[in-house]
Amino acid sequence: MLHLLGIRHHGPGSTKAVLSALEANPPDCLLVEAPADADALIEHMNPLPPNRQSSIVNRKSLTPPVAMLIYDPKDLGRASYLPFAEFSPEWQAIRWALGHGLPVRFMDLPMDANFALDEAERQNPQAALGFLEKMTPEEREFRADPMGHLAQLAGYTDSERWWEVMFESAGNGAEIFAAIAKMMAALREGTEESPRTLLREAHMRQAIRQAGKDGFQNIAVVCGAWHVPALAEVDKIKASHDAAVLKGIKKIKTTATWIPWSYDRLTFSSGYRAGVVSPAWYELIFSEGKQAATHWMVKVAMLLRAEDLDASSAHVIEAIRLAETLATMRGLALPGIDELREAAVTTICEGDAEKLQLIENKLITGKNVGSVPDDIPAVPLQKDIEQAVKSARLTKHWENIDEEWLGATAAAPQGGIDLREESGRLKSHLLHRLNLLDIPWGRLMELNRHQSAGGFKEFWKMKWSPEFAIRIIEKGAWGNTVEEACVNFLAKKTAETTALPALTTLVKLTLNADLPAAFDALLRKLENLAALTTDVYHLMDALPPLAQIVRYGNTRGTDVRAVELVVQHLVPRICIGLPAAVSNLDEDASREAFEKLMGVNRALGLLNDPAFFAQWFDCIASIADNLRVNGILTGACTRILFDKKIRTEEETATRMQYSLSQATPPLEAAQWLEGFLQGSGLLLLHNTSLWNLLDGWVDGLNEDIFRDTLPLLRRTFSRFPAPERERMLNLAKQGQVVEKIAEAADYEEVRAGKVVALVRRLLI
Repeated sequence: MLHLLGIRHHGPGSTKAVLSALEANPPDCLLVEAPADADALIEHMNPLPPNRQSSIVNRKSLTPPVAMLIYDPKDLGRASYLPFAEFSPEWQAIRWALGHGLPVRFMDLPMDANFALDEAERQNPQAALGFLEKMTPEEREFRADPMGHLAQLAGYTDSERWWEVMFESAGNGAEIFAAIAKMMAALREGTEESPRTLLREAHMRQAIRQAGKDGFQNIAVVCGAWHVPALAEVDKIKASHDAAVLKGIKKIKTTATWIPWSYDRLTFSSGYRAGVVSPAWYELIFSEGKQAATHWMVKVAMLLRAEDLDASSAHVIEAIRLAETLATMRGLALPGIDELREAAVTTICEGDAEKLQLIENKLITGKNVGSVPDDIPAVPLQKDIEQAVKSARLTKHWENIDEEWLGATAAAPQGGIDLREESGRLKSHLLHRLNLLDIPWGRLMELNRHQSAGGFKEFWKMKWSPEFAIRIIEKGAWGNTVEEACVNFLAKKTAETTALPALTTLVKLTLNADLPAAFDALLRKLENLAALTTDVYHLMDALPPLAQIVRYGNTRGTDVRAVELVVQHLVPRICIGLPAAVSNLDEDASREAFEKLMGVNRALGLLNDPAFFAQWFDCIASIADNLRVNGILTGACTRILFDKKIRTEEETATRMQYSLSQATPPLEAAQWLEGFLQGSGLLLLHNTSLWNLLDGWVDGLNEDIFRDTLPLLRRTFSRFPAPERERMLNLAKQGQVVEKIAEAADYEEVRAGKVVALVRRLLI
C-alpha cells in the first residue's frame, strides 16, 4: 500500500499530521523528497540509542536547524542547500522512522543530474525558456503561485497566510492528506509542468517502484503537496515511460555533508524560496500547540524587559485575550502572526509599534543556530579552522549569528583586543587570515583616527553566517590549514594583481595576518610594480598603507625594513611627478587630487623623515604658487606650508590677500579658501590678520556674487565644530578685529628649555 503525505516544507501543522499518519498506519519503508545522492547523510539523523546517551556525554549531536550541503568538489559554484528545522515534516518523519528501525530513502532526482541539467541550460538558455514562452501571462502568474489562486477564492491576499490558517495552525490529523491530494489534483488539472518537474516526478515514481521490488508493502511517501497527484499515478504510468524520460541525463559527481543553519536563513527575506515568514512562531506552534500564543506573548514581555522597557503580567494577559478575540472574529482556530502583532502593539507596547520593532528579529525570526557532530565528514581546512577558533578562545562567537563586539564588557561595550598580548595577536591573526580567504566572520572597525592609524588595539564586530560553510570548502582547495590556504591564495592574488595600490593593500593584509611565507614574493612584486608605475596617482595611493606599515608594523613584531626600501623609492617619485599631474585639472579632478595629496601629507607625517619633508615641501611650494592649479589644491598647499612654518604669517597673509583679491573670480577664491581651511577654523580664530582679510573679502562681494559663492562657503564652514562656528559668528558681528597687544609675561628660559624638546616631539 502507498501512503502519500503531501506537506508544506517547514510547516509545523504538516509535521503533526505526518506524525499522526505514521503512528496510525506504521509503514515498513519511508521515502522522502530529497536528492537521492544525499542518502549517506540519513544515518547521521539517527538519534542516539538510550543505552548510549550516558556514555557519550560531550558528543555534539546533529541539532536543527541544519542543512544538507550537496556540491561539486571540482566546481564549488555548483552547490545546493536543503535546510531542516525541528518543526520540518521531513526531519520529524525521518527521525520517527529511524527511531522505529525502519529504512529511509531519499527519492528525488539526485543533484548530480540537476547540476548537469543546470549546465546544459546555461549553454542553451533558449531551450530552457521554451516552456515559459508557451504560456499566456495568466498561466505564468498562476504557475508562479498556484496556492494564491485558492487563497484569493477564500478571501486572502497572501497565499502563505491562507496555508497557515488552513493547514498549519488548524490542528489537522492524518485525514487532511486526502483533502490535500484532491486540492492539488484540481490545481494541476489542465496545466503543463516544467521539464525539470517532470524529470523529478519520474525519478520519484521510479524510487517508489524500486521500494516495491525490494519487498516493501506499506510505503509512506513524504513530499511536497504539489507532487502528490503525479506520484499517485505510479500504477497508471508505465515504468518504461519514466525510464525513457530519465534516459541520457549526464551526471556530475557530487559530495554531500551536513552544515549548521540558522533561522534567519529559513525566512523568505533571506531569498530562500521555500522559506517561512516566522520560524520562531512556527517553532512555538509545533512545540506548544494551542498554547503557542501565550508563549509568544510571554516572550514579547521578556524581550522588552531585556531592553529596559515596561511589560507587566497584566499587559501579557490582556494581549493574549485580544489576540484570541481577533482570531475568533476572523474565523481562525489559533491567532496568527498578524493577530499577535496587532495585540502586542495595542496592549504591551501601548500603541507604540517601534517598541515591537526593537525586538522583532529575535521575536519573529529567532536566533536559533544548529550544530553538527564532529564525526561528520569535513574538509581538512574546516577542521583546522575549528581548532584555531578554540586556540584563540573565540568558540562562543563561532556559529553565532548575533552581531557582537569582540571582548565587549559592561565597562567597555565595544571591547577590543590588545595586540601587545599573545592572546590578542592570536585572535587578530586568525580573523585577518579568514578575511583574506573571504570568510568575513569578523569585521575590523575603525573607531577613531589613532586606532585606524595602527594603535595597540583592534576592534572587531563578530557575526557568523551559514554561507561560510561553502566558502571554507572552496578555499580548502588552497590548503589543509588556514596558514597554508592563505599563503597559496596570496601567491595567486599576487601573480594576478597589476595595480600598485591593490598590491599595497595586500601587503598590509599579509602583515596583519602574520604570513611571513607570503611576504617575500609580495615585496618583490611590489618593488617591481613601484619601479614600473608611471601614474603618480597610483604611487600616492600606495604610500599611506606602506607608511602605516613602517610606523606601526612593529606592533606585531614584524620586520618592515623591506617596506622602508620601497617607501624610499616612492616618495621622491611622487614629489617629482605631482606638480605636473595637478596642473590644468577641472574642479572634480582637483578634488580627487586634493584627497590624494592630503593622504600623502598624513603619511609623511607618520614617517617623520626630515629628508622626505624637504622633498615634499619643495613639491607643494611649487603647487601653491602655480596659477594653473585649482584653488582647492593651492589653498591646501599654502596651509601645509604655513602649519609647518615653511612660510611665515606675513607670507601667508600676502598669498591669502592675493587669492581673495577682486582680480580673482569669487568661485575660485572660495575654492582656495576651502583648501586653505581644510576643516579647521582655529587658524582664523587665532590669527587676526587672516580673519580680517577673509572678513573684508566677504564684505566686498556684491549680492549676486555672494549668492553664487554661498554654497561653497557653507560647505567649507559647516565642517568646523559648533564651538568654532559660534566664535566666528561673534567675530563677524564685530567687523574688522583690532588685535590687542598682550603684555609681556615673565619667561624663565632655563625651566622652559627642559620641556621644549618633549613638547616638540608631541606636536610633530
